Amino acid sequence: MIIKLMCLIGLQASIFAMNWNEFIEIHRELFSDESVVAKQCEAFSKSEAPAIVDSRIKSIPICENYEELIDLRLMNVERISMMPQPNSPFEGPDFNSGLPNASKMRASVFLKLQGMIDQLDELAISFGYEPGQVDILVFEGLRDLGTQKMLFDKKLEEILFLNPDMSFEMAEKETSKWVSPVKNNTPVHSTGAAVDLRLWDNKNNCFLDLGPFGVIWGHAQLAPTFSEGISDIQKKNRLYCLIAAERAGLTNYVYEWWHFSFGDRYDVYWKDQNGQEKVALYGSVQ
Repeated sequence: MIIKLMCLIGLQASIFAMNWNEFIEIHRELFSDESVVAKQCEAFSKSEAPAIVDSRIKSIPICENYEELIDLRLMNVERISMMPQPNSPFEGPDFNSGLPNASKMRASVFLKLQGMIDQLDELAISFGYEPGQVDILVFEGLRDLGTQKMLFDKKLEEILFLNPDMSFEMAEKETSKWVSPVKNNTPVHSTGAAVDLRLWDNKNNCFLDLGPFGVIWGHAQLAPTFSEGISDIQKKNRLYCLIAAERAGLTNYVYEWWHFSFGDRYDVYWKDQNGQEKVALYGSVQ
């Protein structure tokens, strides 16, 4: 029994051997000097990373550039596709959202996803994969405001239920970390500037393990990108995804490892933190 216990402790230690700062340092040669990923990791570790409705984000003006939407289903590109179609909307984390506009996104976002595939190939060997082995599967791009409000209200109800002593105002603030509110805000999914994605191993026919996916289906303790509660394999895979996305021009939302965007307020904030004339490119699609 003692030997078994020691083996289990040893296995657990090997699964959770390194913290995020160590992972960043080990792969430092893959980062640029101005890496957003490295800045985000540091900010998150200091509890200084802004949520999507932080005043630092919401104060950035939006100047709609009227860029077209594309439909991923119609693009017929290799290695970027929608997750399987569910029988009903939000059926589960192995399917796409099931909404009519889920496959739509701004043209620039699609181009950056294509660039991300190139970067996944370039970085593959450094993370234990083969070039051409890892694909991108999209859960959702564009989301209408009605659905956004429904998801926010559902998450708010869940948080209030789990935290009966929490004030309504605090519950709304906590909910806003996980689902962008419609009230006094422009949710990034409503602009077509964001995509929720997973990585797919086409050699072994399985999702890469980046930890639990989605905040829609319950408790999301491990959703923050730089959570220390995930295994080393999950950290490695998240870092692989993050570096490839950053090199392609996409910015991750630090409270959801699967959420990436371009041209929205959050992307602009991280790419130009000291700029005086920050402007986001996309407003809500009507």
